[in-house]
Amino acid sequence: MNLMGFKKNKFVKYFVTLVILASCSSTSRNLASNSNQPKNSNINNTFESLKEYQSFFINDLNLIQEAIQEGDFDQKKLNNAKLLKRNYERVLSRSSYSIQLNSEQQYSKEIIDLSFHLNLPIKISWVNQGKRNLPANLLSSKINGFCSSIYEDSLKSIFNVIQDPESTIIIYSPQYKFLLKMFESSIVDKKVIELNSFDFQEFASEILGVDESNNRFKKISSLNPNQNLKFSPRSRSDFTHIILMVNPESYKAIVPSLRYHGENKFIYLNFISSLEDLNSPLQLLDYEDSLIQLSKTAIGLIQDKSMSSLENFLERSILRDWLLTEVLRQAGVQSASINGMTGQLFFNAGKCTQREMPISKMKAKLLST
Repeated sequence: MNLMGFKKNKFVKYFVTLVILASCSSTSRNLASNSNQPKNSNINNTFESLKEYQSFFINDLNLIQEAIQEGDFDQKKLNNAKLLKRNYERVLSRSSYSIQLNSEQQYSKEIIDLSFHLNLPIKISWVNQGKRNLPANLLSSKINGFCSSIYEDSLKSIFNVIQDPESTIIIYSPQYKFLLKMFESSIVDKKVIELNSFDFQEFASEILGVDESNNRFKKISSLNPNQNLKFSPRSRSDFTHIILMVNPESYKAIVPSLRYHGENKFIYLNFISSLEDLNSPLQLLDYEDSLIQLSKTAIGLIQDKSMSSLENFLERSILRDWLLTEVLRQAGVQSASINGMTGQLFFNAGKCTQREMPISKMKAKLLST
């Protein structure tokens, strides 16, 4: 669809309506039964897939009911399955949905595509005037309906896995300095370090204390120049975790430099910016053994080859989760726990949606089934 055509056409200067019709399919495409798996395994996989709320088909209700009747669920999981069914019933029973966008909105094309994949009758209204419901920067700004920005949620989830903040340092690029105020009481100033050099080897050597170790050895050696001493520089031992909040382009250089001087001594936690500017899932292997933030849903799509490109991955993931919460709100859903693209989403009617972002250690096996 040529969005520029909308802007140039004088007959649609103020209002254009596009209706995205539901597919004639009746079953979710991602829930094909695997005859090689036990029936209970298929039921559990179906239940988990439907919790992603990726698309809505009439036969999904039958699949959920089958899971309720035959699944090996405890009481909590059974209650969640019944809630899931009620939510699907509400979404599927509504005759149409309405999404209003400003015609200048830069993400309009992506929203149209994502709306189509929901398999729902969504009417998109284009207006040239009025308040935009999406910010220009989806990463640093809070999206309508959500409690926090993805940047804020990223840092919250990182700090949730750290037992002792005193054992942690943060290396940050200046553009992320505004986020540090969230943790002023947790991290002492001396352990918050700005990435202010393009000589990553020298920078890593300095902050890890290797330079200081080398200088001490030189002083000791100078006391007796004729003595042949064996020496291996040692990095600092007053911290165990390194949080990296750096520009997307800096990760490929700073991580190898830190590993070169610190070897496997430290645990590296990558800020969500590490997923920006990636094109292929294979590039995730550059972060092997680092902790990164990929949702269970995103990992599943990579594993089954449904997502072969990571171009604009974060923006599309945020838009997909936002669009889904808009649908749930219009459908009258009261509450839902969603395996979202950006993380676990906790939707409650009349409240902002909370997001918990899981953290996984990047391994090659994570990208394949």
